[in-house]
Amino acid sequence: MKIRIFFLTMIMLGSGIARADVQSDTACYVHVPHDEVSKHIRFVVRSYFDNDLKKEIGAFVQYNGSKEIIPLVFTKYVATDTDSPGLGNYEISRIEINNKKVTGEYIFYQTGAGHTQGKYVKYINEKTGKTTSFMETDADDPSCKINK
Repeated sequence: MKIRIFFLTMIMLGSGIARADVQSDTACYVHVPHDEVSKHIRFVVRSYFDNDLKKEIGAFVQYNGSKEIIPLVFTKYVATDTDSPGLGNYEISRIEINNKKVTGEYIFYQTGAGHTQGKYVKYINEKTGKTTSFMETDADDPSCKINK
């Protein structure tokens, strides 16, 4: 009788364990200023996508030299393949949450059928409205990493 209860318990526990197929993607971006005095601004963005649900489940950004991780919340996806559907061009909007407040918005663009030169980000500061553009860089760039 005890063995039967043991196996029944194991079956019940085993059926309650959920497994999700989650994929992560890390991308690096850089802002190159127009003047010689300002420094380059770099950041890493990591996003998580649940393949079973077919939706993004989280993302964060971390600026070069900072240990602070800033959560990003997905707000919308827009396919921008109006003339030639299926090229994979899009806009993804995510808002930045810092100290429980929305402090900015990141709009991730992919144009040019997914070529690297066609990936860029526009950041809009919530308080000032100032816009900064970032181009995607090589993920192997040693200055583009998540700081622990």
